[in-house]
Amino acid sequence: MKQVIPATILLAQFHVSLSDFLYADFNKTTGLVFNGAASPTACEGSSNVVLESNSSSTNNDNGKQSRLYQYGHTATTDVFSTVETTIPQNNSSNDDDIAVRYAVFGHRLEFDIDAAITTTEGCNSKLRLTPSHPSKAGSVWYDSRVPVLTGFETVFSWQISDQSVECTEHVDRYFSRDLHRSCAVHGGDGFAFVIHGDPVGASALGGDGEHLGYGGISNSLAVEFDTWTNVDTQQSDDVFQDHISIHSSGPTLPNSSNETTSLGYWRTYNIADGKVHSAKVQYLPFIETRYFELMTANENLIPYLKDNGEGRRLGTLAVFVDQGIVEDRPLFAIPVNLSLLLNLPDSLAYVGFTASTGRKWQKNDIHRWEWCNSERCKGKGGSR
Repeated sequence: MKQVIPATILLAQFHVSLSDFLYADFNKTTGLVFNGAASPTACEGSSNVVLESNSSSTNNDNGKQSRLYQYGHTATTDVFSTVETTIPQNNSSNDDDIAVRYAVFGHRLEFDIDAAITTTEGCNSKLRLTPSHPSKAGSVWYDSRVPVLTGFETVFSWQISDQSVECTEHVDRYFSRDLHRSCAVHGGDGFAFVIHGDPVGASALGGDGEHLGYGGISNSLAVEFDTWTNVDTQQSDDVFQDHISIHSSGPTLPNSSNETTSLGYWRTYNIADGKVHSAKVQYLPFIETRYFELMTANENLIPYLKDNGEGRRLGTLAVFVDQGIVEDRPLFAIPVNLSLLLNLPDSLAYVGFTASTGRKWQKNDIHRWEWCNSERCKGKGGSR
């Protein structure tokens, strides 16, 4: 007797078999959807220029399908502007004040020779999530949803360059003398790898500035690469240094880059040195005992630290960078059950990248992207 296999099973198997993909570069962007400020670059002479349009991909402009700034256009543009505050003059016997003026301007390559000499040879197209301009947000999604709850592995290369420069001038208020001037190269705000089941699908785009392009996307998980220097800890609960962290507000609420949505604890990393770096994000549908010593958890994870029925066990989400990929040693990992964290009835989600700039800015580029959820990418061993 011939066995009849339900069409839904056949379609599911067919979908899984086709879900692996690789963009070794972005000379072709078939299958990608661009929103907001995001765009592929193309070679012109020896440099990359941004393409205005691309026939093999979809570009949702800001006023139509994308949700640009829906979560709040909060960043204040501060280009070539000067703000005065006062600080006490500690090296004097009187109480005179010194004015401190801050200005944000310029680009990284004017001040950082290393960034100029570490660019890759040749000129392959990149995903430019944001240009080096203030108050921008962009997102790029694979146009088809892919399986995530059964395990996956994604590897990508990124580069952050052309960062804004912040200068501080110390001025004698009474004699209008410039005492000294110091400048620091440090842009903002960063980028994120994002998984989501938001109803708006491939047109999802969060806010600029501190939102990193994913703040406001509901039913999502973000692995953020944050480059903002949080000098004023009273105004922000974010980390001072460049860091990598995982954020989610669960299956119903909009995501946020605030510490209230952080899953586990952040790890510092030199994200924005102008060099090309690689990262791997891996989800295993079981607890990987090899990564125990590198695991981190906080109270935000408590609702997602349990099984959710057969085939939906507590899993491991691990983040690797650079040499850690080669050595199979994550920068950090968290125990989490994605089937509880995200509402994905068919196990499928959109995957891609978001980024933003605000009062400080930089180019956030992705050079290469590979996605795999076939058996070869789901790891071996561990406690199943």
